[in-house]
Amino acid sequence: MNIDISGKRVLVTASTEGIGKGVAEAFLREGCNVIISSRSEEKVRKALTELKKISPSVWGFTADLTDYKSLELLVSKSFEIMHGIDILIVNSGNPPREPSYFFENSMEDWEYSIKLYLISAIKLVNLVYEFMKNQRWGRIFFLSSWTVKEPQRIFSLADISRASLIQMAKLLSKELGEFNITVNVILMGSFETEGAKKSLRKFAEKIGEPIDVVWKREVLSQIPLGRTGRIKEDLGSLLIFLSSDYGSYITGTTILIDGGMTRSI
Repeated sequence: MNIDISGKRVLVTASTEGIGKGVAEAFLREGCNVIISSRSEEKVRKALTELKKISPSVWGFTADLTDYKSLELLVSKSFEIMHGIDILIVNSGNPPREPSYFFENSMEDWEYSIKLYLISAIKLVNLVYEFMKNQRWGRIFFLSSWTVKEPQRIFSLADISRASLIQMAKLLSKELGEFNITVNVILMGSFETEGAKKSLRKFAEKIGEPIDVVWKREVLSQIPLGRTGRIKEDLGSLLIFLSSDYGSYITGTTILIDGGMTRSI
């Protein structure tokens, strides 16, 4: 199988560290042109310095997923530099409040979470779909979590706010399929990122247990394969396959990549 997506223009949001950065690196190694983003200008500069060692075809901008104007500017700059976006990968960080139980969240927490996970995805799709439609080719991915299928009490904000992305992907697959645009949700299991460790560290403090004990019990012992996911090798390879012609018949679905962690069907 010879997968070739070289030259494709990719926008990855929230991509200066962790999941997003690993995904951006995976696409760079395939010869793609990549735009990364973060709310922090310092993080953008740092990530660009590292990623440009892999390929010069990477650019970065500051962007706030909860701000319409910021997203409009991000997409506008992406079009200005790459003259189009072939692959949109919507990734996001976590709400500041999480991990938190349902009744610990204020209405402001809910509003922020819905903007971060759902409204941002709706806005970004609206900004790129006309281009993809006109060129009759495109790939749209919403990066989400296995906990959408098996909700966890401590991730109440994320699990509820992201659940609608599954329905949106199904609906968009029907709207955009005739234009050879696929739309899928990737439900990620545990990947050992700083963001994941930060969330679990906060939870460990909440329940008064050592982080290493909580990590082993809540994460590693729950994964049949006995390890966390590798961003570039596991997640990146999946996205690259789905972005190629070999993945052109897969749309409107949710794909679990979790080492067997999820107990639901």
